Amino acid sequence: MNRIQAVLWDMDGVLIDSERLVQKAFVEVSNSLNLMERPAQRYLETIGFNRASTVNWYLQFVESQAEAESLYSAVNEVYVSMAKTELTLKPGVCEALTFVDSLDIPQMVVTSTKTQSALSKLTQFELLPFFKHVIGGDQVRQGKPNPEPYLKGVEHLGMPANGTLVIEDSENGVKSGASAGCQVLHVPDLIPTKPEWHPMLAGSIESLEHLPNWLTKV
Repeated sequence: MNRIQAVLWDMDGVLIDSERLVQKAFVEVSNSLNLMERPAQRYLETIGFNRASTVNWYLQFVESQAEAESLYSAVNEVYVSMAKTELTLKPGVCEALTFVDSLDIPQMVVTSTKTQSALSKLTQFELLPFFKHVIGGDQVRQGKPNPEPYLKGVEHLGMPANGTLVIEDSENGVKSGASAGCQVLHVPDLIPTKPEWHPMLAGSIESLEHLPNWLTKV
């Protein structure tokens, strides 16, 4: 394993406990429209997608692009309402970011969320000063699981991909980071670490509370 020279963080489900709320909003909207069976389970397929990929995924349940866009907006509207009172940080976030910062390792966010929304969330929780830059899903042509988001992050920091640690919670994110040639650490949120991912992973930890100890050992 190469020495870690930079850390690229996913945001939703890793830093901010938002995926549960989006899933809850998705289930509410889906059930109201009788769109599909097992919506909570089907939602897991979309974790890590940017807006364009999510809208494209919705097309299997509706008849037009306009309907898919409307569905995306409906889910987002319910989520935003919930987030006003229910959005929180994941356990160990501040301690993990502070520890990485103490090692003088540059950090950056690479998220599928639109850039402005990501900046707002990070500012809300006073996390923005930890990061050199934020790449949102609207800054790439192809979102996760395509490697483009993390390749763009590596390029921005000027670090070698094999010396860059990607911290992810989703299968789409794990595939994106691994395809970019980065070391990938999985921190489960809604999706547990799967055995078939092991060839793509540098490791997995149950919570960011364990990140300082994990980094000390690698």
